[in-house]
Amino acid sequence: MNLKKEVTTLVRKIEDKVIKIRRKIHQYPELGFEEIKTAQLVSEELKRLGFEVHSNYGGTTGVVGVIEGNKPGSTQALRADMDALAINEETGLSFSSKIPGQMHACGHDAHTAILLGTAHLLSQLQSQLRGKVVLVFQPAEEGHAGAKTLIDKGLIKEFGIKTMFGHHLWPELPLGVFATKPEVLTGTSDRITIEVQGQSAHAAKPNLGIDSIVIASHLILACQELVSREISPLDSIVITFGSIKSGDAYNIIPKKAVIEGTVRALSSKVQDYVERRLEEIVKGVTATFRAKGKLNYHRVYPSVINHPILTSQVVKWAEEFWGKKKTIRMSNPTLVAEDFSFYSSKIPACFGLLGIGGKSGLHSSHFVLDESILSLGVAWTTYLAIRSSIILHNKLNEHYLIC
Repeated sequence: MNLKKEVTTLVRKIEDKVIKIRRKIHQYPELGFEEIKTAQLVSEELKRLGFEVHSNYGGTTGVVGVIEGNKPGSTQALRADMDALAINEETGLSFSSKIPGQMHACGHDAHTAILLGTAHLLSQLQSQLRGKVVLVFQPAEEGHAGAKTLIDKGLIKEFGIKTMFGHHLWPELPLGVFATKPEVLTGTSDRITIEVQGQSAHAAKPNLGIDSIVIASHLILACQELVSREISPLDSIVITFGSIKSGDAYNIIPKKAVIEGTVRALSSKVQDYVERRLEEIVKGVTATFRAKGKLNYHRVYPSVINHPILTSQVVKWAEEFWGKKKTIRMSNPTLVAEDFSFYSSKIPACFGLLGIGGKSGLHSSHFVLDESILSLGVAWTTYLAIRSSIILHNKLNEHYLIC
């Protein structure tokens, strides 16, 4: 029996269990670094399967499971994120979130269930593994850089991880389609906060005040001019403001306005330029209107950089598993950010996008996924783990991966 057929056959036996796990996690979503129940479920399942389990890794809610093959080889890692979002669910599902204001709207419940399903299959296929496989159930991907925290706590060094793999469910791709690309896969993600200090006054006497709202509006437009008139059309850049806070009364000019947003780019050169120019724009615009301005520019996530040789190999495995028609070699990256980038900046890594179709996008209160992707995801991740353990031992040694 070939490996694809074997994992496909085995996954059918646990399909219902994986769905139940996903639904249980979905009903009790937990925010970043608060994934206590989720982590407990993961730890108990891994222990039952005979994995070496490291709960509360590094003093966090992270869980690390280790399985060793019967043959010598390298150490690779598979990663799933566990955290939910501060979104009130509006799907109407029978297993909707029981926690008001919190929801798995980004598929992390499915990522966790898929990796637990993979643990089931790897425990049955241990004789085919070379080296060690480290399963990383990571907390706090959503804006809190949980990956960086685990790395800082010693994850890669402690377990001797040489390569790492991960994926994200992707509504923009049809169900059962796998996509990736070498080099830059995602954008950088920076958070910006701009404070404008003006002068309060009665709405009927604007000449006696310095209108922080009007100044904030000029700043927003100036930032869009920066994108459209200072950055080359060939360089991808996004500046989006998602929050404006100012004032408490309809007839009073507020003294202070705060606008918050994000900057996304695909190169450090553009990122550096935008940060410098935003500082100049904030100072210049606020000074023009006799106000004071302050920019807080926080670099959150770097880009995911897929190792070119490793990614080329993953594409070949994907074509074997998904088929050539359902394996997409992406021409362009996405400006969506991912903290898997911290792993890819340290060791050879490959991150992919797993199509789920559907009408609602990620981070939507109506986000629903076709649960048939769960068994497909388990089979693929298991196939990837075993194929890579063999190839990494025979071909992709550390020297080969340096380029």
